[in-house]
Amino acid sequence: MLPSHQRRIVEDRAIRIILDRAREMLRHAARPTHGVVDTFPASGELDLDATLENVRPWQATDLVLTRVEPREADVVAVLDMSLSMTGEKIALVALATAILALKLDPIGVVAFDTVAHEIAVVGEPVAPKELVRRVLEVPAQGYTNIDAGLKMARDQLMRSTRRERVAILLSDGIANVGNDPVDRAGQLPRLHVVQIGPDDRQGTRACKGMAGAGRGRLYRATTYAQLPEVVHRLVREVFRA
Repeated sequence: MLPSHQRRIVEDRAIRIILDRAREMLRHAARPTHGVVDTFPASGELDLDATLENVRPWQATDLVLTRVEPREADVVAVLDMSLSMTGEKIALVALATAILALKLDPIGVVAFDTVAHEIAVVGEPVAPKELVRRVLEVPAQGYTNIDAGLKMARDQLMRSTRRERVAILLSDGIANVGNDPVDRAGQLPRLHVVQIGPDDRQGTRACKGMAGAGRGRLYRATTYAQLPEVVHRLVREVFRA
């Protein structure tokens, strides 16, 4: 076992590599935005077609304007960190988390094994370097209690005042302790699921059920190596970033 100071040097190097890779993947990604439709005297570009649809004679407030604004969403990443996780898998989960943090900062992060662990609280900024460090330091242990992770994510999101509140679950979907996670998924404002690993009847059924109950999308990463790119695609498609 390495002395503590040498272990810290190795960890710092791993964090730097992970963040460099995340930034490389996001090099051409835009900031999440959404379109806003408003009326005069708000700022924006005139939408002539929409304005002409208004009944004449027109008033100043009949002028329809559109603009693009930064998209504000509170996001909680829910990470499966049960006993089956190895060093390489944890590093890839940390990379996926870094992608989310760099594009959707600040995010909340919940890890779960037999119980749930609060890694970061949504709305309370944590530097990406520190967030990656916290993920890497989560011990892989215990059973797989997806319900506990979703419950903690739900509790974080329910304290949020933003209109858009989203949880993103990274897991194979195979829970062996806790309540049915599909029931819990329906309690979240929105839940997107990234199913990791080869097709498994139990896991696939659970992941489809959670995404459906959470009014979200289901993504597949058949290996952990694919996970960062799949999460990057999720961010592009869901948040248009």
